[in-house]
Amino acid sequence: MTQLIEDFGQYTLRDDWRTQYFRYRAGRLKHQYWLDNRTRQDGAVIDSYDHAIIQNCQPGTTVFFGSAGYYIRDIFPEVEVIEMHPVVKTFYPDAHICQNRQQLSELVTFRADNFAVVNNRADHWVTVDGITEHIRCYTKIMQPGCRFFYSFRDTQIHVNRLKVDLEQHFITWAKSLEQLGLTLTWYSVDFEKKTPDENGCYNMMENPDTTNGNLKFWFVYQGTPWEIIK
Repeated sequence: MTQLIEDFGQYTLRDDWRTQYFRYRAGRLKHQYWLDNRTRQDGAVIDSYDHAIIQNCQPGTTVFFGSAGYYIRDIFPEVEVIEMHPVVKTFYPDAHICQNRQQLSELVTFRADNFAVVNNRADHWVTVDGITEHIRCYTKIMQPGCRFFYSFRDTQIHVNRLKVDLEQHFITWAKSLEQLGLTLTWYSVDFEKKTPDENGCYNMMENPDTTNGNLKFWFVYQGTPWEIIK
């Protein structure tokens, strides 16, 4: 029998392990890196942007939050992995689970000298003010001088794209995080410059770097910006 669903709330979501796993994996492209690295005989692969983050980390505790950081921890054991989905704990027992950011400082005993959030889908579908509130929770476990690496896709953030200068909008937001003690050290704002083809049509594909996000911002928390290693 076919049932017509008029409201998503009417539909009962399955919560068995298999469903949770596939739902998580669909939103974590880097989970495939972890799967591949487990079977590789010639070493391990690491995403070029993640490698740039590791290169710019200072000695101490490095946290990857909501970013499939377990694949990096297999290469750099000093990394602490925090995920928001309990299913991660079933296949990576060393992960810390924090479903509610506001409880982050209560759930972990360590404090971060480096903190990375790489295109975490759970941070999306808010305005920049919503992102600020997410980051406010992250700062609760940062040591003074902590280096903070944050990236996301602009297409997942609520903003009036017809009236707002997007590049200036996001740069202004990044600088506003000084209210949280975060000083902008480096950024990359990558909006694809689209031109019409011979038929006058525009490419309708989204902005580049769906894996790491096309907006990348690096900060220092209550400290002095460092010299970026490229």
